[in-house]
Amino acid sequence: MRDPHCPSCGTPYVRVVYDEGTVERILNRFRMFSFRCQLCTARFRVYRAQRPAQPSVSDRRQYKRLPVSFRANLLAENARRMDNRVTDISMGGCTLETTATLPQGSFIELVIKPASNEEPIKIGTAMVCSSRPESMGIRFLEMVADDKNRLSQVILSLLVGQSLHPNLLA
Repeated sequence: MRDPHCPSCGTPYVRVVYDEGTVERILNRFRMFSFRCQLCTARFRVYRAQRPAQPSVSDRRQYKRLPVSFRANLLAENARRMDNRVTDISMGGCTLETTATLPQGSFIELVIKPASNEEPIKIGTAMVCSSRPESMGIRFLEMVADDKNRLSQVILSLLVGQSLHPNLLA
């Protein structure tokens, strides 16, 4: 049986995700498993004769984080603008290396600069999900369609690069 592809955008870059509720657990018994597209963010179910490999219990993310080194500007609720570095990214969030310490649950605006010749990606609303001494886990909540498409293209290039060089990012 071939690997699942996203029914919305056709990409093979999909990830098995954990069940959300009783209905999905029942569907699993009939071999209908939930997947999340890593590019267009669609969630869908696919019949599989064999149970797909589940993500580890410690990593319950819907999206695979990919290692990067992008510059980013953070604008917090108190209107301070800070320069930071994104160390990993996905369609759902990123890890931000920063000297700022914002409490968990803080809402921020984030502007990511993937490359000097590319247009920045603006995340209109993001939330601090975890805060460590030198980094923060950020969840993306809102972004306009153009920025989401640009982020999707960046993620696609990272995923293609990872599949071409699997040992480098394993």
